[in-house]
Amino acid sequence: MKRFAMVAIWGLLVLAGLFVVVRFSGLIDHMLPAGDPPNYTFDPGADIPQSNNFFIACPDRLAPKTDRKMQSPVFDAAASTLADLLIETAPAHDMTLMRGANGAKPGKLYFLARSPVFHFPDWVEVELVLPETGNEVTFCMFAQSVYGSEDLGQNEKRTRAWITDVVARFGISG
Repeated sequence: MKRFAMVAIWGLLVLAGLFVVVRFSGLIDHMLPAGDPPNYTFDPGADIPQSNNFFIACPDRLAPKTDRKMQSPVFDAAASTLADLLIETAPAHDMTLMRGANGAKPGKLYFLARSPVFHFPDWVEVELVLPETGNEVTFCMFAQSVYGSEDLGQNEKRTRAWITDVVARFGISG
């Protein structure tokens, strides 16, 4: 029994060592490629993924029918100011702006997020929604895991924290 325990401990140490090398050498980013962003269409009639690995923040008039969503806040600012603030605050939420991802068009931002421990990739797509009149700008955001059919609420948690950060930086409530 003592011998089995020693072999098990050594085996766990070897596996932990391999994980550390793969994780912190950058190899895991090559082993788990992010692929292309989802290019989601924000529309009440849009199809939503069948899996539970996404979260949406959008004005009610553009949001699809799902319980995995929240209403995005409205800002009295220029679209470029909101875009700059989204880009500026993204790194604090483990996201990297991927410019020109899949032919990015004006008003669309694509961020790549990776989970802290295993570095699983998630795409976060943001589309700025310009006002029909006035200066109030908002956005639609679609966050989806690349791998797996369940995200254990991580996309929702990250989205809510990021939006809370942006709202706080603008100095508005809500």
